[in-house]
Amino acid sequence: MKDRPATTQPFLDPKTPVREILEKHPHLSSALAAHGVDTCCGGVHPLEHACAARGVPLGDVLRDLESAHRAAESHSIVPPTMSVRDVRRRFPATIPVFEKFGLGDCGGDDGPDEPVAWFATVHRIPLDEFLRAVRAAAVRDVAAVRKDAAAPAKSASLPFSPHFILGSLFLTLTLGATAGMINLLRIAAGADVALSHRQIHGHTQILGFAGLFLMGIAYHALPRILGVAGSLPKSRFSPRVTFWLMAAGVIARNFGQPLGFYPAGRALSLLSAFLETSAAALFIAFVFGLIAKVREGKYDRKDPLLRFVRYGTAWFALAMFVNALQGIWLAGHVEAALPVGLTEPFFAAAVYGFLLAWIYGFGNRVVTLFLGLSPARRGTPEAALWTQAAGVILSVGSWIPGLPDRAALFLRDGGLCLVAISALVYLLGNGFLWRRPVFDVPRVPGTPSVAIRSAFGCLGLWALLEIAAVVVSRTTRLPAQNPWWSDAARHTFTVGFLTLVIIGMSFRILPVFSGKSLWSPRLAQATYALVLLGTAMRLLQYPAAFDPLYYRIGSYMGIPVVLALLLFTFNLMRTMRAKPARPSGSAATQSPRSFVSTLPAR
Repeated sequence: MKDRPATTQPFLDPKTPVREILEKHPHLSSALAAHGVDTCCGGVHPLEHACAARGVPLGDVLRDLESAHRAAESHSIVPPTMSVRDVRRRFPATIPVFEKFGLGDCGGDDGPDEPVAWFATVHRIPLDEFLRAVRAAAVRDVAAVRKDAAAPAKSASLPFSPHFILGSLFLTLTLGATAGMINLLRIAAGADVALSHRQIHGHTQILGFAGLFLMGIAYHALPRILGVAGSLPKSRFSPRVTFWLMAAGVIARNFGQPLGFYPAGRALSLLSAFLETSAAALFIAFVFGLIAKVREGKYDRKDPLLRFVRYGTAWFALAMFVNALQGIWLAGHVEAALPVGLTEPFFAAAVYGFLLAWIYGFGNRVVTLFLGLSPARRGTPEAALWTQAAGVILSVGSWIPGLPDRAALFLRDGGLCLVAISALVYLLGNGFLWRRPVFDVPRVPGTPSVAIRSAFGCLGLWALLEIAAVVVSRTTRLPAQNPWWSDAARHTFTVGFLTLVIIGMSFRILPVFSGKSLWSPRLAQATYALVLLGTAMRLLQYPAAFDPLYYRIGSYMGIPVVLALLLFTFNLMRTMRAKPARPSGSAATQSPRSFVSTLPAR
């Protein structure tokens, strides 16, 4: 006699009364009602009898009930507010699902401590499709008969590497912000600081600090946001090569330009331009390679993020072209100080073009979610993009050789006004300064949302200062575009806005990248306060135009800013060296109460 084949036990015993089924599984009432089965006569009849009375196949009803039960079970074991880290740890079968959707290597081996629905929406993943796949994998884990089955291998993707971040902080704490602080203190004491030293300070802050920082975030985050993290060969565009080329170039400029009176110094300046241009070429190729491989349907060509990134990278290419001209000029002249016709176009293209456009793009996409806000008003990204682009074109064009002074000044003022107007349009449309959250957001140590809102407040202040300076200089005899006032407005942008938004966004996303918890939230808050104090002290250059005493007071602004950067660096390093964060409670205590996507997930 042959053995009977093993049969799978049905989810429900057909002999169970309908009433008992609904008492034990109330979520099956809709599935039963769809087949016309209810608690008629008190529900005392067994399920098989009720199906026979209704003339519906028992097998079909059992399959539908099992499907409904699994759907309800999966929702209960993986609610939208459960963190990615908890899902991956409790249900290893979900790891391939995260990798399939391009979310496999954020937050270290265990994943980020972010709500799963929140994290998927930030990365523009179709939420319903993604949750169905995750829950199906989780149910398979729960229902697995073999308890000793091997778990799927962990993600083979590379973890977040902080060399860009730490390198940029090293450069600003040595050759950038610290050198600027020393220059200010020397000027306040009556000493003379060579123009070349001021120029290399600015060069280091733009390329060595802000540029490297943004490039590091872009190399890690942009492929994941665009959903193409696994489509580019890792050996083709090496982030480490880009980092070392740019860092070495910045260091070479710091030693070469002040020594331009000697052949070795001029050679170093030329080498610096070559290294920095090579790094920029690799980065630009990386960005446009990503954009070309974006999965159709997730982003289209008119998406604000892609537009801002595309145009910002184009401005970066222009800035690096001017930077190459700087290196050639320094190599061919005994003078150590660059002409203003080569420094100002570089600043406009690199800062008002490249850095600002990327911040606009990521702000429109990510900051909105971080602050729990609804999307920007319709037309805001486009208006901000085109006014910014026109402003940068005019600003760069004002330094074209041979232009009459009157025309050059008109282009310069018009360019500044348009870039400033773009900032106001962007802020008014997004409402980062005053709009309240419309949905719950994850609680993040260190309250980085305060830093982010304060940074955009400084951006708005900078825009008003620039527009007011142009209006005053054009309508009165007061020289509102004097060097002190222009310098104060510029540092409101670079310190109050640019530096503070870097710090706030870093404290928000770097712990997520590395799978760690912020080491000291209070130290983070002290960092924000010191940056804002330094920005306020720099604004004393406005009354200093009438009383130099204010300039001497404001010259100490470098001390709180450098101290803030030291605290920022220390906090980040302690965070990166810490062990991966372990869940300290249930998902309900770690995640927002509810989450509803307000951005399209195509």
